[in-house]
Amino acid sequence: MKALVYYGTKDLRYEDFAEPTVTPGDVRLRVKSSGLCHTDFNEYLNGPLYVASTPHSRTGRSVPLVLGHEFSGEVVEIGPGVTELKIADRVAVNAVDCCRKCEYCSRGLFIQCPSAATIGFSRDGGYADYAVVPADCCHLLRPNVSFRAAALVEPLSVALHSVRRAKVEPGSRAVVVGGGTIGLCTLQALRACGVLDVYVIEKSAAKQRFAEALGASEFIHTPQADARQRIVDLTRGMGVDFAFECVGAGLALETAISVTRPGGTVCLSGVVPHPIEFNWNNVLSKEKTITTTIAYSDEFPIVIAMLNDGRLKAEPLITRTFPLPEALSALERFEEFGSSNIKMLIEVNS
Repeated sequence: MKALVYYGTKDLRYEDFAEPTVTPGDVRLRVKSSGLCHTDFNEYLNGPLYVASTPHSRTGRSVPLVLGHEFSGEVVEIGPGVTELKIADRVAVNAVDCCRKCEYCSRGLFIQCPSAATIGFSRDGGYADYAVVPADCCHLLRPNVSFRAAALVEPLSVALHSVRRAKVEPGSRAVVVGGGTIGLCTLQALRACGVLDVYVIEKSAAKQRFAEALGASEFIHTPQADARQRIVDLTRGMGVDFAFECVGAGLALETAISVTRPGGTVCLSGVVPHPIEFNWNNVLSKEKTITTTIAYSDEFPIVIAMLNDGRLKAEPLITRTFPLPEALSALERFEEFGSSNIKMLIEVNS
């Protein structure tokens, strides 16, 4: 099969790659759509960071390895012991392959499983014609959810998980700092959970039309407005109840903290590439709560149901598509597309 294979820093190759064997508990998928993610671009530019550079304890896989952790597909082969799926089932893939036996898994903290093997990082992923994945990681799509939309179940699950972690309340007010894929997914999750007003703070004016179309109460373009003062004005001096940092940068974190009211909650969703400092007294003196989030737990079926009935929308986030042979070029040009791009998809076997 053809695949986009990661060998190391700035070493990605579109090449022939041996299809993995279907073992007990696995299924083979004909991949349909895969999301190009900033995490994958970061691996290309600076990795291996999350990609296994030595054999993983459970999968035995390491570089060279097929990237791709946001994808959908059609079941074409069933491994021994799999009873919950059948040939031709349409599925979205949860990238967290956990043991389902440890204390963390028993509590539903799947991403914290000590032996978790993330698909696309510790076992071969969805930038290929076919992928072999655990049946437990496959979630059946509902009738109104396309393969394209299903490739965004992963980032939407990240967003919904952060909203649940923050314990948002209907009728509250929230800020999303960052109007990229995760920020706009978080905006939608907040709206779906009954938040009264959601303000989006973003430095790129090109993101405004996406934010407004998806329900932002106001788009605050930071080069042209003082974000903190604008939130003060909009909330009559109070500040928002919840703020979500979806960038992974010190200035974004400072902004999120500064616009949150005393007693409010700040959720850190952005992956931080470098250590950052901030004044803890700004949190301590106002009794603000800081919570963090990474990936997801049981959100996939919820997101699929919300896509099916229209509470969440994936298609408006898709700004570019590429066939698999052009995926390498698209990933190399990720930053070039960044100012106007939301989500790029690789269309496979379409």
